[in-house]
Amino acid sequence: MSLNDLPAASDGDPGHRPGPAQARTTVVLRSASERQSHPWIFRRTVKQVSGEPRDGDEVLVTSSAGFPIGRGFWHGRSNIAVRLISHDPDLALDEHFLRERLARAVALRRDLLGLERRTDAYRVVHSEGDGLSGLVVDRYASLVVLEFYSAGFFRRRELLRELFIELFGDVRVVFKVASVASDREGLPADIDEDSGSLGDVETEITENKMRFLVRPTGHKTGFFLDQRENRERWAGLVRGAKVLDAFAYTGGFAIAARTLGRAREVVAVDLDEEAVEQGRRNARLNRADIDWRHEDAFRFLRNHRHAVERFDAISVDPPKWATDRRDLETAGRRYIDVNTYAIEALRPGGLLVSSSCSGLISPEAFLGFLRRAAERAGRELQLVHFGGAAGDHPVAIHCPETRYLKVAFARVL
Repeated sequence: MSLNDLPAASDGDPGHRPGPAQARTTVVLRSASERQSHPWIFRRTVKQVSGEPRDGDEVLVTSSAGFPIGRGFWHGRSNIAVRLISHDPDLALDEHFLRERLARAVALRRDLLGLERRTDAYRVVHSEGDGLSGLVVDRYASLVVLEFYSAGFFRRRELLRELFIELFGDVRVVFKVASVASDREGLPADIDEDSGSLGDVETEITENKMRFLVRPTGHKTGFFLDQRENRERWAGLVRGAKVLDAFAYTGGFAIAARTLGRAREVVAVDLDEEAVEQGRRNARLNRADIDWRHEDAFRFLRNHRHAVERFDAISVDPPKWATDRRDLETAGRRYIDVNTYAIEALRPGGLLVSSSCSGLISPEAFLGFLRRAAERAGRELQLVHFGGAAGDHPVAIHCPETRYLKVAFARVL
């Protein structure tokens, strides 16, 4: 039986708060600790499971001493056995709970950050950062994209659709399953529900007076919303410059450099043919003169290390190279290599903006890669800013993995 065949999890009475004894399944941890701060409970830490929970079922979590720790969603096929959603063991993860948790997430973006005064595209739910481990939600104008990383939220997708329509009004809600969830949790790669399928969905968004076409079938949910503030900072530093956007995807940094930054020349490079075509469409939408290259960014940088006229500014924003701890060594070598080439392709005094979206790589490790790249290139780096994701991607203090994006702005001497 697949997850598509399973009935949706019961929402229960919106005001219902069952006690621990009423939970259908209890997961007992090996530890006697009365606190589990991190929202991920790994299989190796589970001592005992009562009953036979299905993927996505709500479970009560207790310590080995019987102390109730909280409630979460069970995932029988994943190394993460339970994604802890609430530390209140008496609080059911029902419609009432989800409505309140989503309203809290929206309030951060609307009230505190004031994003809707500046853009119509932002992250609404940032998984653990918003206390909803396994769920990512991005809003693109009148389109809301739900990306599932866990069976728990996938099972509740229709309820979530109703809640987002309740929150935003006249919007279209579509579903997407993260590839890692398809591999590790057995979620279907394609969802064939007409009302929630991606199909050929495309929408237009506005960011800092720039316009972008977004297709949710692309990387992440279709656009790198997390780089919003970094694109704006970058644009303010490249006026009159010769600029390269390496791993350009659909042109966020390239278009920001040309339109907001008034760079004199912009080259954008990406190996994804569909992304390049989308980038060209975005450039036309913004009347931005950009030299698009369908080419491997590694090769392009390597070939331009000793060019007669080097670049004044280069953005390096590669894909997630470390998806597993086993990838760390290889990813480290790749970060060192690509940044070495970028440093060598910059004129003295040029600007390097280097990004890493691999959550398993710490900020300290990433800076270490840049240091080694500078040493290999025989150049010096002056770090002028070190940032991360935009504020609509909040970091859960007990889940350092939510601080996944690292962006270094450095002058190359």
